[in-house]
Amino acid sequence: MRFSLDFLLNSTGGSLVGGKMPIGASGISIDSRNIEKNQLFVAIEGPNFDGHDYVAEAFEKGSAGAIVEKHPQIQDSKRNCGAIIKVESTQKALLEMSRHWRNSFPDLKVAAITGSNGKTTTKNMTHGILSVSGSVLSTHGNLNNQIGLPLSLLKLEKSHDFCVLEMGMNSFGEIRTLADIASPDVGTITTIGKAHLEGMKDLEGVAKAKGELVENFGGENTFCVNIDDPWVEKIADRVRCRKITYGVASPEAFIRAEDISHEEMEFVEFTIHIGKQSARARIRGIGAHNVSNALSASALAYSLGCGMNEILTGLGEYVPSAMRLEVIRTPFGFRIINDSYNANPDSMRAALDELAAHRHGKAKAVAVLGDMLELGESSEREHQMIGEHISQLGLDMVVAMGEFSRSLVSYVRGQTACHVAENPQEAAALLLDVCREDDLVLVKGSRGMKMETVIQMLYGK
Repeated sequence: MRFSLDFLLNSTGGSLVGGKMPIGASGISIDSRNIEKNQLFVAIEGPNFDGHDYVAEAFEKGSAGAIVEKHPQIQDSKRNCGAIIKVESTQKALLEMSRHWRNSFPDLKVAAITGSNGKTTTKNMTHGILSVSGSVLSTHGNLNNQIGLPLSLLKLEKSHDFCVLEMGMNSFGEIRTLADIASPDVGTITTIGKAHLEGMKDLEGVAKAKGELVENFGGENTFCVNIDDPWVEKIADRVRCRKITYGVASPEAFIRAEDISHEEMEFVEFTIHIGKQSARARIRGIGAHNVSNALSASALAYSLGCGMNEILTGLGEYVPSAMRLEVIRTPFGFRIINDSYNANPDSMRAALDELAAHRHGKAKAVAVLGDMLELGESSEREHQMIGEHISQLGLDMVVAMGEFSRSLVSYVRGQTACHVAENPQEAAALLLDVCREDDLVLVKGSRGMKMETVIQMLYGK
C-alpha cells in the first residue's frame, strides 16, 4: 500500500510547500511517538496537544511527509525532510483522504454499526462471521470517531473483501460525516438508549443522531432493523431501502432467536431462525443481551451474502472483549464480572440483571458501581433509578463511587447493604473483607471512572 504525492494533494486539496516524496507514503499516523519510517504524519491539533509541535520529531523518525495547517519551523535544519503539505484543516484533510481511499475500492462491501449499546460486540461478531468468507478489515478498539474511523479506512488494501466499521458520536452531525466518508452498503443501529444525554437531551435526540447513519440509504443499501427497539423501528419507517429485520422478542422478525439457555458462566446458547432455516447457535461469555448483538451481526453478514453455516461458525469463534462482561476467577475465591469499559443506564441495568441471574445458592451478589457520565441534567435521577432497580434484584451489597454515589445508594431499598467508597483502594478493601468462596462481584462504571482500577487494587497493583 502506497499513498502517492498526487493522491495526497488531490484528496486533501493541499499545497506542497516544502520537501519531496519520491516513493509515496506507506501509511498514515497522527502520533509521532510510534510513527514508522515512510509513513505520513498528520498534525492534528487537539484540546491538550498540537501535532504541529511534533512534526520535526516525525521527520527525525523517517516520516515520508507531513500534512500541516501551519508551516513548521524546520526548513533551516540539516534534517532530510519529506514532503510538507499545507491544508486549511488537517482534520478535514484526514476525512477527505479516507473518503477518496475508500472510494478507490468499488468492489469492497462495507458494514456500518452504531447504537447506544452493543456496537463493539456486534462489530466483533460481524468481523468473525465475514472472516469465514473472506478478508475483513474492521475498526480496532474504540477507533470509531472522526479521527479513528478515517485512520481505519486508510488501512484498506486490495486484499480486503469486507470492511466493518463501528461509528460513535458525541453530537449531532458526527454519524452523518462518518457515513458520508464510509459509504456503507449495509448498516444497523443496535439500540437507542440513554447515552450521551448531556448533548442529545432525550431519547428522541439520540434517535435523531444515530439515525444519521441511514438517512441517505437508498435502493442499493440494506438497513438491518432491530424491531425489538421501537425507536429503531421509527427510524426504519422513514428510510426507503432494503430492510432485514431481527429481534429476540419479535416472532415476526426475519432473523430471530428462541430457547435461550446458559452453560455455567461460559456460553449462551439459542436457536437462531433465518427465514425458514433454523439451527442451534452458541456464543462465548455471559449476557442475554448479547443474543441480540449476535442477531444483529447475523443480519449484517446475511445481507452481504453469508449463509447459516458461515454465521454459526463465526459466532462460535467469537471471543468477548476485555472489560465487557469479562468473567474473572480470582485467587480469593470469588468471581468478578468485569464490565468496567463503559456504562449508561441501559447497560447498567443489563449488567446488574446478569449479576442477579448468575448468583448461585447462598453465594453473595455484590455490585461495585461507578458513576454513569455524560447524562447532563438527567444524571441524578438516572442514578436514583439504578438504585431502585437494585432494590428489585435482592443483591447483598452495593459499593458506589463517584459524584452520584450517594444519590444511587439512597434509593436502594430492602436488605441490600450499601457503602460509598471514596477511592478504588477502599472499594477493593471492602471486597476482600466481605467476599468469600463462590460469591459474585460486578464491577461497572463509565470509562472516565476507570473502574478496572478496583480490580487492580485487589492484586496490589
